[in-house]
Amino acid sequence: MSKPLHSSENWLRVLQYAVLYTATLVILIPVLNIVLSSFKTNEEINRVFTLPSSLQFANYARVFASSYVLMNIINSVAVTGITILISIYLTSMAAYSLARRNEPFFHFIYFLFISASMIPIAANLVPLYVLINKLRLVDTRTAVVLISISSAIPMGILLYTGFIKGISRSLDESASIDGCGRLNIFLKIIFPLLRPVTVTYAVISSINVWNDFLMPLLFIRSPSKKTITLAVYSFMSEYVNDWGAVYALLTIAFLLPVAFFIYNQKHFYGGMTDGAVKM
Repeated sequence: MSKPLHSSENWLRVLQYAVLYTATLVILIPVLNIVLSSFKTNEEINRVFTLPSSLQFANYARVFASSYVLMNIINSVAVTGITILISIYLTSMAAYSLARRNEPFFHFIYFLFISASMIPIAANLVPLYVLINKLRLVDTRTAVVLISISSAIPMGILLYTGFIKGISRSLDESASIDGCGRLNIFLKIIFPLLRPVTVTYAVISSINVWNDFLMPLLFIRSPSKKTITLAVYSFMSEYVNDWGAVYALLTIAFLLPVAFFIYNQKHFYGGMTDGAVKM
């Protein structure tokens, strides 16, 4: 009876690896095509999945020759960085309070935060635009930052609360006996222990903010204030016949978030696993 069982396990493993490799190819083939095309001439781009005859760095030169591309990249880095820093500060402190309190009111607040992520963004567009317009923040990067922070809070509350619940309360009690205040307990004892889930939250949120197209499209008008996603959109309209430059800008657009993820992937997977288990 053991041999058929062992044989079925082998076939299942083969099937799992086949699905895994197929999914990997489906994901990587378009990315590889974009990178290769960024070094091709416009004539060679039509020959998909072929190597360029020579590396056409002129495509990248034409991208940076555009008036606002470098500024657009800086805008995306600034919006993403500010959003992540403020979101980490707000959500980690809020989650600490929610995780350490057992009163029904705090459970209600927790589920209120989580339920906010279930509201489709399309349902908020009109009231959101009216609010931003009344605050006179239309055509400002501040509007995008504020909206991005509000969108990132529910996931931060979920991850941080689950992680903090797995940290022993004895650490809080020992520090409190030594005369440490609640804020210092969090900043000096609890927050350093949150590094894995912080990296996880930062990676997921940064990718979402970096790739956001709808909010910058709605609230930013000036070319110098646009983010990289709007730059790609505008560039494709302006350089509709220069696909080499378009692919070069697409490569630049996904290069930074991919590099950020690769650098932090060890802590990313650890934070995801710990946060899920400790819930």
